[in-house]
Amino acid sequence: MNNLSERFLNVSDGEKIVLEKNGLYEIAPEDSFHLKGLFFSNTVKQEENPEGERFCGIYLEGKSDITIDGNGASVMIHGKMTPFIFKRCRNIVLKNLVIDHFRPTMTEFTVAKSEKGSAELKIGDEFLYRIDGNMIFWQSENDFSGKPYWEIPYKGPKVLSNAFDPGTGIVDDMICGKGDSRGGFPDITHIDVIDKNTLRVEFRDKEKLIPEGTVVQTRSIIRHQTGGASDESENITLENIRVRSMNGFGILAQNSKNITYRNLDLTPAEGRTIVSDADFFHFSGCSGEVRVLNCRAKGAHDDIINIHGTHLKIVSVNREKNLLLMRYIHPESWGFNPYIAGDEIEYVSGSTLLPYASAKVKSCRKINNTDFEIGVDSIPDIEFAENDVIENVTRTASLTVEGNIFERIPSRAILCTTRKDVAIRNNIFKCMGAPVICVADDANFWFESGRSGCILFEGNTVIDCGARETKNGCDVIRYEPVVMDETSDIPVHDKIIVRGNKFINNLADKYTINLNYVRAAEIVDNESNVIIIEKMD
Repeated sequence: MNNLSERFLNVSDGEKIVLEKNGLYEIAPEDSFHLKGLFFSNTVKQEENPEGERFCGIYLEGKSDITIDGNGASVMIHGKMTPFIFKRCRNIVLKNLVIDHFRPTMTEFTVAKSEKGSAELKIGDEFLYRIDGNMIFWQSENDFSGKPYWEIPYKGPKVLSNAFDPGTGIVDDMICGKGDSRGGFPDITHIDVIDKNTLRVEFRDKEKLIPEGTVVQTRSIIRHQTGGASDESENITLENIRVRSMNGFGILAQNSKNITYRNLDLTPAEGRTIVSDADFFHFSGCSGEVRVLNCRAKGAHDDIINIHGTHLKIVSVNREKNLLLMRYIHPESWGFNPYIAGDEIEYVSGSTLLPYASAKVKSCRKINNTDFEIGVDSIPDIEFAENDVIENVTRTASLTVEGNIFERIPSRAILCTTRKDVAIRNNIFKCMGAPVICVADDANFWFESGRSGCILFEGNTVIDCGARETKNGCDVIRYEPVVMDETSDIPVHDKIIVRGNKFINNLADKYTINLNYVRAAEIVDNESNVIIIEKMD
């Protein structure tokens, strides 16, 4: 086992682990913790990782009062791994550490020269590849047997490419050429190798022109691992951690209570433009307080922060025994336990997203990776609709996001779906592709719950966000609960306060605030170089 993982084989409660000052710890799947049965929200489909398999450098299970001081050390990951996992732990601090991949699983290259139908590509030394005919295969360094840990084609059904414009700071979709097989980088018909860092490629679409200077970011869409995980844990603090690269998904906290991320730096290393394949910070089914404080995050392919619960579908009812059969529906969330005895739940209409009854959970039994049987103290005397669901009210958290700098993603900054109080204060948001705040709730597609309470958005600076929205105006804040009943006009969400913010938009003639199914809004004392229009559909 590698030198880092060995330190965590026999850890006692209350222990402080201090790594070698400014040391280097290289870890690989072959010599690290090989774990199974770890099922993570919003990651892979069952067929992609049926056993919940994870490779991990730092692993703690059932431990309490542990401090891990990286002491300025660096963890260099080979292959695809999750650097740290805390399972059923309490009072854990991880701090003063640098995390990177020897060969990032996101490949980057620059379009150095471009003309219709062809381009010259510049590829950095760390982005390894091989060529077979007119195909480029991006690949990792070799594993212990001498073969690459992974390899993906430059395009395909499980491959996605985005385009980064260094001039504007905007990340957007790559648009395929005429007659190309699918979206992403255009189909290549011929490759000339100029040198190991330079390829000249010809496209199937002879009219295709990619702007010079474009940085292409290419990755697998399968979320094999995560940037770290806390599962069924309490009082977890990450502090002064530098993350240069993550595989598959960001840092996940799942079914955990009281999470603090302080002074994290998730920005690209020199020569790169991207850090995370998906979200930076993901909170699923968390409770207590979630805090993201004085962090920097730049360069991901999905949200900076996503906080939500999971709606499970009511499949069948045994009224005689007060039992419900519940099911995970979305294929990327399954396997992890959705309830424990004592949890408060609400019965929710899948069409209106409105609750109509509540109950307490008395028991929860796993049937398989999607189905759970729960015992409850009461079942409403109604016939459930086909799309009715249950939300776990206990597993909802307050959220504080303060003093952060968030930059350069193609999606939303904060996808915020929690009923507890939310305070988003004194942050800088720059070049978000979509709204800075999105408040959803959904019982038919992603199944991310639930209704929101009061959201305070105060003292923030918003610069050139909504870049992928229409040039005629873009939502800086958007409420979009997925209400399927078109006749319903009852608010799903409670209130938002937008106060004392500075909005700067060089991309469109106005920002908009879209208030769908929200009870109340207070929008005062904001400074803007554009017109802010409130919309309510």
